[in-house]
Amino acid sequence: MGNSVRSASRRTAQTAGSRRSREGSESFLTVTHPFHPLSGQRLRVLFERRYKASGLAFCCEGGPLGSVMLPADWTDRGQPAATRALGYEQLVELAALVRALATRRGE
Repeated sequence: MGNSVRSASRRTAQTAGSRRSREGSESFLTVTHPFHPLSGQRLRVLFERRYKASGLAFCCEGGPLGSVMLPADWTDRGQPAATRALGYEQLVELAALVRALATRRGE
């Protein structure tokens, strides 16, 4: 029982410290994904999380939607979207990739 009390208090101190640093520097982002219902809106960031598969994402206050999790690339903090359409070569490569994936799945 003594170990669990020590562990709990240590954890509380870490949580309190990270909470204080977040509260001191409130941050916002803008949703840039053109088809997202909150596109163009500025949202307060609650926390951020890094996923192995998809990278950085932000949990934000979403107004009537509650809290929303947004990939960094859907915000002004992510990589900018391509400025031009895909060319013929890229479309041919994409079509080959889609065919290969469909064949793997047996479709």
